[in-house]
Amino acid sequence: MSRRRASGRGERGQASVELIGMLPFLVLAALLVWQLLLVGYAVTSAENAARAASRVEARGGNGAKAAERVVGSPLRKGIRTEMDGGKAVVRVRVPLIVPGITRDDVTVSRDAELPG
Repeated sequence: MSRRRASGRGERGQASVELIGMLPFLVLAALLVWQLLLVGYAVTSAENAARAASRVEARGGNGAKAAERVVGSPLRKGIRTEMDGGKAVVRVRVPLIVPGITRDDVTVSRDAELPG
């Protein structure tokens, strides 16, 4: 029995060492998932803004202002709206969590047009 206890003591803390070794990969995976969620948020917001801008422009309003009101505040700084009759094209900068990449490098563009 004393041999078993002696050999078991060498493995004490093994799980902690493995967790510390895997921690960078877990953090990287979490950051990747978070970035993908931000891209999805930007795509959905751009789509909704394009639809709203198209509707408002078709009724004689200011489509660009409508698009700006629809998107969330983190995306308002980088929104660009182009109107061509009833067609609206909205470009939104994707918020990035990776340092060193400027926000102008990654944009999402969506368009919408009311059938008429």
